[in-house]
Amino acid sequence: MNLEQLEYVVEIAKTKSFSAASANLHITQSAISQSIHRLEHELGVVLFERSRSGTFPTVEGKQFIAKAMDILQRVDDLKTMNIEASALTGELHVATFPSVMPYLVQATAEMKIEHPLLDISIEEKGSMEIIKDIRSNKIHLGFIAIYTKQLREFDGLHFIPMYSGKLVVCTHHHSELAKLNRVTPEQLKLHKLALYRDGFVDDFIQDFTYDHGPLSILFRTNNSEAITTVLGSNMAATIGHDFSFYQHPLWKEGVLKLIEITGIDQPKMQIGFVQAESKEIALAAERFTLKFRQAIELGHL
Repeated sequence: MNLEQLEYVVEIAKTKSFSAASANLHITQSAISQSIHRLEHELGVVLFERSRSGTFPTVEGKQFIAKAMDILQRVDDLKTMNIEASALTGELHVATFPSVMPYLVQATAEMKIEHPLLDISIEEKGSMEIIKDIRSNKIHLGFIAIYTKQLREFDGLHFIPMYSGKLVVCTHHHSELAKLNRVTPEQLKLHKLALYRDGFVDDFIQDFTYDHGPLSILFRTNNSEAITTVLGSNMAATIGHDFSFYQHPLWKEGVLKLIEITGIDQPKMQIGFVQAESKEIALAAERFTLKFRQAIELGHL
């Protein structure tokens, strides 16, 4: 005898049908019938009688079902106690670079369902600012992009790599720039750019200007919605992490195009979670990281 068999018996009693019970429990009718047959053989009694009007419990069956319902209720009570015992409390501050905020919101909502006493705050910032805020204890967990060579400088921080990436140009699919699959530095200088304030983008622009001359920059901003407006209306292109654009609604709708930058040697970049090596928030950060990663991977489907 096992809990699954108890669930089968209770569901059959509720629906008065083997077929309806199998549908509700998402198993085959043959499997549920065989399981009930084995249970009846083990108990030495018949639990159900079938007729044209439905399936009904025998006298022995009614007694068994009452006890089965009581056992299942006690199991549910134990599960509830376990959830409450493992519920997290305190505060968890999380930040991410632009475009993946919808997944951050989704992960937060799911965490609050499981851990209603956990106080979660979320915000959107550039990767370098997130690292700075973690070091100063303003943020507990950050989703960032980082050059591989910079990981050697992560004293006191724990980094969990998830994806690799690089900087690319993103533009409206009807723009002149979208006619290219690769863009050279000289070609890029001919097009207007709206740039998000991010340390990697800032470094790229600084090196580009030194090697190839100035770019035509429409504006810089720390507001990702402003970048979305510019891209959607085909006013200018932008430069950013390829991974972040893969999550962008306009890219998923086919409105945007990503263009590789050639003629420039980009350092290797990794994308993942960073957190302080603190035991106090380790469990909350671990569970949030899992929720966030699941949200992103489901978003790829």
